[in-house]
Amino acid sequence: MVSAAEVLFIEDEDLDRQLVLELLALRGRGRVHVTEAHGFHEGLVHLRGRRFDLILLDTKLSEISALSALRTVGEVAPDTPILPHNPFITTQLRQAARLRGPFDVAIRGDLNPLWSAVESLLVLESGQRRSA
Repeated sequence: MVSAAEVLFIEDEDLDRQLVLELLALRGRGRVHVTEAHGFHEGLVHLRGRRFDLILLDTKLSEISALSALRTVGEVAPDTPILPHNPFITTQLRQAARLRGPFDVAIRGDLNPLWSAVESLLVLESGQRRSA
């Protein structure tokens, strides 16, 4: 049995965090284990403590610029793919989530491009996931 992919999710906005967590839970079907970090510095603590298969990074964090965040995360975890998820979460998507709820937005496919990017980086098929 292949273990779940380990994803570090760095996001400081509650609604964006809910959207992505719903997506990963629904589409990942137990194949993705998410460690949440509600800010950049919390994320670094997790990164320094263990290995992840993917880092989902908010590049609009209040603590640090996008370039500095990407550079720092890349230095701390040079072999881990980083997926900035902001381009996938549009103003329209946030509004739909507010009206319909994060679960509804995730199951209707509004976040399919984000899931496709996550899945392609993780290769969630049995035995094909990147090994340590």
